[in-house]
Amino acid sequence: MRKRIIIAAYAVVGLLLFKFAFTYGYNEWVISKYDDGDYSENFSLLEIFNFTEPYIVYYNNGNVMYQNKDYEAAIEYYEKALEMDPPEGKECPIRINLALAKLALLGEDAMTPENIEDTIELLEECLDILSEDNCANDKGKGHDNRAQRLYDEIKEMLEQAEQEQQQQQKDQDQQQDEEEKKKQQQEEQQKQQRQQEIEDEMERRNDESNQQRQEERKQSLAQDQDWNWYYDEIPVW
Repeated sequence: MRKRIIIAAYAVVGLLLFKFAFTYGYNEWVISKYDDGDYSENFSLLEIFNFTEPYIVYYNNGNVMYQNKDYEAAIEYYEKALEMDPPEGKECPIRINLALAKLALLGEDAMTPENIEDTIELLEECLDILSEDNCANDKGKGHDNRAQRLYDEIKEMLEQAEQEQQQQQKDQDQQQDEEEKKKQQQEEQQKQQRQQEIEDEMERRNDESNQQRQEERKQSLAQDQDWNWYYDEIPVW
């Protein structure tokens, strides 16, 4: 009986060692394929050997893709790993890596006016990822210390991004006010210019009218002189 127990124990240990060796070998094989640009990995065998913990397949491959800086693919694997219902205590490392992969998508231009809104949305999404399953929370009392530290760091980044967005909005409003003020000044200058042009035109027309009346008066006087003569010393018209 004791011999059977020992044999069974060795068999279990052997299976566990084979499982770990197979998983390690598979990961090394996948990494070599990725280095060669081949991303056609096959999960079937690994899923069979990890039927009790199917999330491990996607979690490990997510880590491989993360190391290869293919963050979008890593995100897909981590999300698939979470769909496999990992046991309590295993979901937080997945959520941490998922949040890190999403953060890696932020570029150097994350805080520019064109991208700040998307940046804030992504940071909020990362906080939601870490807060699920209470890996971390806003009170700083999540049950995973690494997740809580990352949560606090992302929260600080979010506050900075929101402040930057507010400052950008303030600068934009100020710029719009200055442009509106400049536009009003230009419109006022154009209005004054048009008014001056109208006044100049009226003055010009008045001058022409006065000049024309003077010419007509001169012509009238000239005609009077032509028709003016004396008859018996009495001017006759």
